[in-house]
Amino acid sequence: MPMPRKLRAYVKLLRFDSWQAWLFNFLLGCILFELPAIERFAVVLVAFLLAASAVFILNQYFDYENDRSNSLKKDLPIASGEVTPRTALTLFFVFTSISLTSAFLTDISVFLLLLAFMLLGIGYSTPPVCFKSRAGLDVVVCGVGAGVLPFLIGVQSVPLLTLELEYYWIVRRYQDVFFAVMPIFLIQCAGQIYQVVGDCEADALAEINTFAVKYGKKTALRFATVSLLVTITLPIIYELLNLSLIPFLEWYLVAFACLVPCLLYFMKRTQDASAKNFKKLRDFARRAGTGILLILILYVFVVRLVLKGF
Repeated sequence: MPMPRKLRAYVKLLRFDSWQAWLFNFLLGCILFELPAIERFAVVLVAFLLAASAVFILNQYFDYENDRSNSLKKDLPIASGEVTPRTALTLFFVFTSISLTSAFLTDISVFLLLLAFMLLGIGYSTPPVCFKSRAGLDVVVCGVGAGVLPFLIGVQSVPLLTLELEYYWIVRRYQDVFFAVMPIFLIQCAGQIYQVVGDCEADALAEINTFAVKYGKKTALRFATVSLLVTITLPIIYELLNLSLIPFLEWYLVAFACLVPCLLYFMKRTQDASAKNFKKLRDFARRAGTGILLILILYVFVVRLVLKGF
């Protein structure tokens, strides 16, 4: 049975296809080191989903006039007129209130991380801060907001990190989390660069000074390629230098062998920096991204169970 048009517009307003990687990073944080209690996990998950939805709703609220002139975004619910700006703003406040209240009642560390996550997301598109118009900072903010903070929120669904730093194993936990979060940060930075390269013409027309607008598409794509290459080599470096207590290298190499051909093909395709090519890549990512990320998170979950000895 087809979804009613109005309901479909509200679902589209949440932009799940644009932040499914954020959800992957959150779930990765939940299971990479230890498995959380089901009740706590469920509450933190709902709080995170509402917060991510709220961030994207507000982003569309401030961008809807520019989105109307962007061929990739003109069909978004607010830009197309399917959802009014006032309704979208109401939903933003409702989602934000429920999310932060749930987090506060669960754990102060989850609340503070979720608050930081939302503030960065809000600041990304909200004047006068508008991080997305600050070349370089736009990429870093997305690396932290879309990668680091979702992962840390997931880690605290366990919770894994405390302030009892007099214990060696607590300090080592912080070290392991830091090493894990660096590749996540870099791959999110690369993802943001690909995003702004695809939107470069529309952003330039709207006078949004993104990394790609200021430094050019070719330079931006070089940075993205370097970030991806560093991302896939860091876990190997960690293991070779004995920087991690988790014996994961053989498991990582299995995933690495499966993903590298796809990654190389993707990097080759992105050398064509035309808006038409990036629209094709974005459409493909929307169709295949959910399945790929689901397989990866299930793989990590199985590895976690094996290492734990079931």
